[in-house]
Amino acid sequence: MKQWVIFDFETASGVDLKAAGAWRYAQDPTTEIIVLAYSIMGGEARAWVPHQHHKMITNELYALVTDPETLFIAHNVAFEKAIWREIMVKVFHWPDIPNSRWHDTMASCAYKVIPLALDRAARVLGLAEQKDLAGSKLTKGLSKADRQGRYDRSPETLQRVYDYCVQDIKTEVALHRRVGWLEPRERDVWLLDQEINERGVALDLPFIHAAQQIVEQAKAKLVPEFREITGGLDFGQVAKVKAWCKERGTDLPNLQKATLDALLGMEEGDDIATDTERVGLTDMLGDTVPMEAEVRRALHIRQLVGSSSVTKLGRMDECICADGRARGLLQYHGTGPGRWAGRLFQPTNLPRPTIHLAPDAMVAAIMSGSADLVEMLVGPPVESVVSALRHAIVARDNHRLVVGDFAGIQARLVLALAGQHDKTELMATPGADIYCDMASSIYGRPIDKKRDPEERQVGKNSVLGLGFQMGAKKFWDKYCADKPKEFAERVVDTYRKEWAPLVPRLWYALQDASTRAVWDNRAVSAYGIEYKPEDGWLTARLPSGRLIRYPMPRPVRRAMPWDASDIRQGWTYCAQKMGQWRTIHAFGGLLTENAIMGIERDLLVDAMFRCRRQGFDIVLHNYDEIVLEVPTGQADPKVLEEIMCEQPDWVKHIKVPIAAECWQGDRYRK
Repeated sequence: MKQWVIFDFETASGVDLKAAGAWRYAQDPTTEIIVLAYSIMGGEARAWVPHQHHKMITNELYALVTDPETLFIAHNVAFEKAIWREIMVKVFHWPDIPNSRWHDTMASCAYKVIPLALDRAARVLGLAEQKDLAGSKLTKGLSKADRQGRYDRSPETLQRVYDYCVQDIKTEVALHRRVGWLEPRERDVWLLDQEINERGVALDLPFIHAAQQIVEQAKAKLVPEFREITGGLDFGQVAKVKAWCKERGTDLPNLQKATLDALLGMEEGDDIATDTERVGLTDMLGDTVPMEAEVRRALHIRQLVGSSSVTKLGRMDECICADGRARGLLQYHGTGPGRWAGRLFQPTNLPRPTIHLAPDAMVAAIMSGSADLVEMLVGPPVESVVSALRHAIVARDNHRLVVGDFAGIQARLVLALAGQHDKTELMATPGADIYCDMASSIYGRPIDKKRDPEERQVGKNSVLGLGFQMGAKKFWDKYCADKPKEFAERVVDTYRKEWAPLVPRLWYALQDASTRAVWDNRAVSAYGIEYKPEDGWLTARLPSGRLIRYPMPRPVRRAMPWDASDIRQGWTYCAQKMGQWRTIHAFGGLLTENAIMGIERDLLVDAMFRCRRQGFDIVLHNYDEIVLEVPTGQADPKVLEEIMCEQPDWVKHIKVPIAAECWQGDRYRK
């Protein structure tokens, strides 16, 4: 075994780390190292303090850094790397430590679906060593001045911070011994992730500032309008706004974003939660929510002005590094199936455009800095800015963005895995329209894309939405609340019994196999997915060979939702949902969704490695999409399409017709 070192910096800065991200934070001239603690192979922790020339510690640390066989381990290693490269290397002139010599315990936690924060991971795993929360609070206080503008650097405070850092080392040693290393293939994925995150994306700062100006001008009109409608209320007066809505017949459980998005039909982005992550909005809001036009307008204004999409402009501004690029935007293995999650301004959750205009025309209007001109040329100013947010991501000089995404990949995968090959063959047939085919089954007549756009949309929602056991109530709430519930019931029945009857068999088979694995403590397979209890997890081995994990599986007996007297065997597991460690009841649709998302992720990763082998720089990716930054003369979407459509051996037997849609441009778009 190679020698390993647990490694942890404590720092202070005038920059908000959470908002700026590690790389922008490390570059800031106000950022200073307070202490660096380390432990060799889990031994006694030592502390290195800048400008305190402890010769033995300095020499030992230098020997470790210059030994090419020594591995450095940290929790959220991007921070340690950023501080090392921006301060230790550039300011103190230490040699660099290449990515190949780093390991991240946070990545191991993510891979094993353990909470990412060190304190939460230690609590969930019941480690003997725990994070010193009081010391954490004190350390954060080093970045805050007192009323006289002074920063506490007293010997007593600094010693307390040194002790806190040493305790972090002890906790990280215990965590590393529990969660271990990444498997070789996943380590390669993580190293590629580090490369992409460190390359970052270029952002158009003048455009961001112009967009912020447009929003502020629009707010100047929207805020008075809100007050006029509500009789002088402010956005922040939640209780009074709720009471005002109730007086007008709209009784809301809360004014949270998810509730109002569902009520108003506003969906902000592509980062759509899974069934287990969604709040039960249908149950909270009831079957129908009456709403006067004034109430709708007031709530719409409140959503626009306080929109998380609008705040992304400020987040973009805060995290731009000195070279105009934003780094650290993607969290490795951010979900149980292994897909990435967004960080900082969350590029994985950029809003879907509601106003469709060519990027150059949209950008030109916003760059005018005039909300009135934007309204005249494009549309409502705030909606225009939100629709144009993607265009803030640009290619660097003399380069183009080449972007490709897998076409309808989740629908293709679920049908293929279930063996519904008549439909996958239809999807692969040139000129065929799978959504019209589904709609024809629903309506009992031929549906034409141009003649019947509304009916086709119902077909599209069905194909894309019903593969993971969505029921009629949820389909009605999400896609067709303006129609009778019986319509949603007919749609769901058509999908399950007529259009894709093999898909429900997949749900029930995965549920049965996983339940038998948990109850009988043995490996059980179905549809090429093997479930097996392993060291406190239930693992699911995908066709690629990669494992997805369900922590702390427990056998349970549970009454069926449709009949309280129908008690069946099932199982639960634990997961981090909405900031809490929760118990989740496994069911067939969820297990299918996890498997399909995992396979989708593996297809994406294989394509990313092929891009890398051909020398292309990946700057971003988003579930089923790859974004390359390519020299202008080499930008060719057809090359990316060929790369993405190449099928790895492990997926060929599933018989999924893979297709990719690719384009190039100076600015990112959807």
